[in-house]
Amino acid sequence: MQETDIIVVGAGLAGAAAALAISRGGRRVRIIEASRRCGGRGYLKPYGGNGPALEFGGAWITPWHTRLRALAAEHGLSLRPRHKVTRRLWLREGTLHVAGPVAPRDVPAHERAIARVAADAILLKTGIATNEKGEALTGISFRSYLDRLACPRATRDLFSAWWTVSGNGAPEAVAASEFLASCAYDNGLAEGMINFWSETVTPGMSVLAERMIASSGAELMLAEPVTTVTQSPDGVKVSTASRVHAAKGCVLALGLNQLQALVFTPELAAAKRKAIALGHGGRSFKLWIRAEGIPVGTLVTGDGGGIEFAFAERGGEDGSTYVVAFGLMQDGNHPSDTAWVRQQAARLFPNARVLSHDWHDWVDDPCARGTWVAALAGHEAGLDAENWQPEGRIAFASSDYARQQAGWFEGAVLSGEDAATAMLRLS
Repeated sequence: MQETDIIVVGAGLAGAAAALAISRGGRRVRIIEASRRCGGRGYLKPYGGNGPALEFGGAWITPWHTRLRALAAEHGLSLRPRHKVTRRLWLREGTLHVAGPVAPRDVPAHERAIARVAADAILLKTGIATNEKGEALTGISFRSYLDRLACPRATRDLFSAWWTVSGNGAPEAVAASEFLASCAYDNGLAEGMINFWSETVTPGMSVLAERMIASSGAELMLAEPVTTVTQSPDGVKVSTASRVHAAKGCVLALGLNQLQALVFTPELAAAKRKAIALGHGGRSFKLWIRAEGIPVGTLVTGDGGGIEFAFAERGGEDGSTYVVAFGLMQDGNHPSDTAWVRQQAARLFPNARVLSHDWHDWVDDPCARGTWVAALAGHEAGLDAENWQPEGRIAFASSDYARQQAGWFEGAVLSGEDAATAMLRLS
């Protein structure tokens, strides 16, 4: 039995924020992390093993992520502005186009669909769950929402590309509200999502988590997957395969899918149990492609399959370009296969020469069990922050169910600090 004041399970941004706030409140903290590194869904690593350090997890932050910005400055990190989009291309019917996403004959129907999405997005942002036609904006899958739009195929493919960086899950399963919420960042326009991906934290999010944890003075235990969490009126016991940890309280700084691996005694409240059992549907892939012949600032969206979103994000010292690309982990997509990646790149950048690619599989990573949060249609309420209030001596922290900025690292930080407040109230 190893005792401390407060245990934090998870060394991502939520766990780091919780540990820092708890330690500043005068309590001893022990962090238990399943993987061999800190950072959670932030993952900075050298491209290809010996290339420049790139973010293989979440990266972009928005202008209003004030708490994250303050923590980065406090811990000696800087902000790198995202490169401007200087060239925009659309893949349609096997051909790249520069004039726009749809053929001239489809422009009126395309513009009607754009307007409908914009209106629905703004309504949802203001808390209205149906539009003026009485159509539901929640409880409906992204695929059903696209069917309802009855838009041209090229319009549908354009929305699908932006879906890979917003809803990021099976279109027939994940809620359309994930897409609409992201559109609402720029007056309801899907194309405007990128306008608010303003900067990245440099060197990286995982470095920020490491420095926050170091500043907290917490005892850090890596490669220790937690199996059970048992609480009593006097304290909490957290068990791993090799030992039992005891404390006055525990912060579970874990995402929804990660909680599925734990056994709780006594059981959690019914709303939490249901949400955990369902999980979330985040299943995008993010990969980096190093290539020659692609101008930095080029943004290409695809035709509804394979790599659907590709942005030439930065240049290499040797004149090459690093392209960040997204798609869905589904049948027919093989981001680990070099030949497949080259074939996909040839569709989006036909005049380029692909040199290599690198990625991290978040879906099959046992310490992640998925990408960023994607609520299942009809079960969005399970991720409401109200359902994730502390239970007894256990508090919960994750961007998955943060009270603000859910799905972003800002939400992870706010959620971690909220959990720390609950722990500091324990006697």
